[in-house]
Amino acid sequence: MVGTEHNYGAGYLTRERWFSYATQVSLIADLKPKRVAEIGVGPGVVGPMIESSYPGCHYVSVDIEHQLAPHLCASVTALPFADGTMDAIFCCQVLEHLPFELFTPALKELSRSTSRRVVISLPDVSPFFFLRFRGSRRYLPGLWKGFSLPHPFPQSHDFFTHGQHHWEIGKKGFPVDRIVDQIRKTGLHLKDSFRMVDRPYWHFFILDKQL
Repeated sequence: MVGTEHNYGAGYLTRERWFSYATQVSLIADLKPKRVAEIGVGPGVVGPMIESSYPGCHYVSVDIEHQLAPHLCASVTALPFADGTMDAIFCCQVLEHLPFELFTPALKELSRSTSRRVVISLPDVSPFFFLRFRGSRRYLPGLWKGFSLPHPFPQSHDFFTHGQHHWEIGKKGFPVDRIVDQIRKTGLHLKDSFRMVDRPYWHFFILDKQL
């Protein structure tokens, strides 16, 4: 789905990516999770981070590429879990590797497999702005966190030119509102979404299971 081990060489784990992984793991702290699944194992750093951050948590990795040595080899559209098995599921920088018509079915499968939360991240090329200086975090929190604007002249996305992604937020036909609308159709509650100042290309969405 995402690629094989040759994609994750020595230069892959940049400072910005480490920040992203640390942020990702922190997004389930309020759950005090006991069972967490990661869909798309990437360079394999999230599992140890989860186990260190949440002692006693059972971590399961899932990937379609057996070369990456996941615990379970399966697709995000057909997860090998009973309903509500996991407290939380991460699916970060994965869903853009599927044609967009599989986005909603994949989200429904993630929702089925969790009892509490799904965290996804997607590539976002929309213009992003932030302003930081001493005191701005207190008085201008919106600027501190950063904000996105629609691109006035969005480019079309071509899978064959890009080589991996079928679509990206901010490209022609894929505004963030369309993504949010598809999320709502799955029955998941959008608790929060944001782009990191350190790596705005990754747009995080925190999705809670509606009880």
